[in-house]
Amino acid sequence: MDDTDIFLRDPIAPCGLDCSRCVGCVHGKISKNAQQIAETLGDNFDVYAERLKSFNPAMENYAQFRTLLDSLSAPSCNGCRSDNRTCLPDCRVADCVKEQQVEFCFECSSFPDCGKTGLQEPLFSRWKINNEIMRKRGIEKFIALQAERPRYP
Repeated sequence: MDDTDIFLRDPIAPCGLDCSRCVGCVHGKISKNAQQIAETLGDNFDVYAERLKSFNPAMENYAQFRTLLDSLSAPSCNGCRSDNRTCLPDCRVADCVKEQQVEFCFECSSFPDCGKTGLQEPLFSRWKINNEIMRKRGIEKFIALQAERPRYP
């Protein structure tokens, strides 16, 4: 496996979710886009939002929007392959793959009948589907498919 393969595979969690597209990922697209929007708006846009609401009623909600934007701009998770993963506290997949010395769940002899994931529906179903796709089509094809699928179906 060359460096490009490692770079492409790293954001894919052992369950098959793409951490780089997660709302809680420090290095994710959502965080980067939110930071860019926040930077473009600057710190004083609330003054302009107040003026603009007379002809754009959506500006009434700017304060709530800014709170959400600031939250999206400052996530705290470094992804499921790091020791600083914060998104799903009940998820045991990352620790389990380390114990089993595999990269993805489908490589484990307990897959697909594993009861150790800690995942609740609908994530459990996505875990199973993602790993079945990786097993049948290969990880590289799965990564390409992920780019076409919505992160939050």
